[in-house]
Amino acid sequence: MRNGTSATTNIAGTRKETVTRDIRRNSSKDIAVIAGVSAIAGSRAMLAPALLFPENKVLTLMAAGEAYVDKLPGIGDRIETSGLIGRSISGAVTGAIVSKRRRRSMWLGALVGAAAACASAYVTYYARKELGKITGMHDAIAGLVEDVAMICLGSILLDDDRI
Repeated sequence: MRNGTSATTNIAGTRKETVTRDIRRNSSKDIAVIAGVSAIAGSRAMLAPALLFPENKVLTLMAAGEAYVDKLPGIGDRIETSGLIGRSISGAVTGAIVSKRRRRSMWLGALVGAAAACASAYVTYYARKELGKITGMHDAIAGLVEDVAMICLGSILLDDDRI
């Protein structure tokens, strides 16, 4: 212990333990945030990336366009195969990005993100239909309520000070 090498090794070992402990800390919270942000892609595939990169005007425009087109008659359901594939990809990319920002495995984030987006596609689809049945609300208005809910959810989840 008297020579500097032992003390340095000991300090490095302590530092390594501290870093490892910090990485493991709040891991369930991180997974919940990854899943939550990725779930937004199940509702609106382009909204999740637009919320991750608010300075990117192209993503913002694409998300706004998707929200508009979603309310037009004749648009396919999000739970059709093609809709689920696109939402799963968006959820996987979103999950990987959020995971990297939280110093987690990008692969785990991608898997959680894809699963959350798929599950959310079904949940939001049936919730929107049920909202329309219960309230008699026109589908376009129910879609607008869904859009606002997803934007609020994303804003809360991505604000690190609040969660």
